[in-house]
Parts: sequence; structure tokens; C-alpha cells
Amino acid sequence: MEYVEQQSIKKMCNFYVSDLHLSVMLIPYISKQIDKDVEVTTIFEEIDKKNFETILEKTNIKNKDKILNIKMFDNKKDTYDDIKKIFENTVNNKHTIIIAGNKDFILNNNKMIMSLLDRNKINIQEIKIVDCYNLENVESDVKNIVKEYNNILNTNGEKDI
Repeated sequence: MEYVEQQSIKKMCNFYVSDLHLSVMLIPYISKQIDKDVEVTTIFEEIDKKNFETILEKTNIKNKDKILNIKMFDNKKDTYDDIKKIFENTVNNKHTIIIAGNKDFILNNNKMIMSLLDRNKINIQEIKIVDCYNLENVESDVKNIVKEYNNILNTNGEKDI
């Protein structure tokens, strides 16, 4: 865990093999975050919200409406300022940011988020960043990636590494 001024930033990793696989893992996790009054934002490189909707239709998970209403950033349309506004409007001082895509996409978005938090003095006390790597793009580098994190998110939730 690293600290930026008053903020506690916890980073964890996740690996997925398909958009559907990622959706199946994230939906229960997002629902639990919502239960804890944590605001959730996703930044996906190429994942379609329809996968979430399809899986939600077929499950008994609670918070379906809230899950469908979380801010899912479109990498092609949304900007740095859009993300800044979301952070500035965080109500509960707790926010989880889920980033999914290839390694470069994740690294670039992490840099942007850390810069945004540092430069703008965003007042969020507890931040979790979940980096979800497309296994197809990092298969040979998984060991090195995992070494950079203290936690991993899988179908059973957050686990210490």
C-alpha cells in the first residue's frame, strides 16, 4: 500500500481471458463495493457494456441497477477532465477504479490517474485501483506483473499474493 498525502491507494491485479470472463469476475466484486458505499469507475480499453448487461440479466446478483449505472469510460470519447470530474464528485471518500486492457493501456491510465490525484489534490481517502490484464497480451510476463502487486482479484474476491 502506498500513500499519497492523505490518500491510501491500494493496487491489485487481475487477469482475464475474454470479455465475458472479466464480466463474470467483476460483477460480484462491483456489487460488494457498492454494498460498502464505494463508488466505482471503469476504464476499459475495448470491453463492451453489453457483456455486463447480459450476465446481469442471467444472475440473481443485487445492485443490478447500480452496476449498470456506474461510470464506464469510453477510451475513445472520454477525457482526462471527465475522469477528474468523477473524482471531484466522489461523495463517500472511497473510490474503486477498474482498468482493463493491455499492459500499455493499464500503465498509461495509472500514470494519468496518479498525476490527476497528485496535481489536483483530490480529496478521496481510500482509493483502490484494480488493473485487469488481458492474458492474451501478457501471458509471458504474468510472473513479473504479479510481483508489482500485493493483492489479486479473482472469482473469490480480493486475495493477498
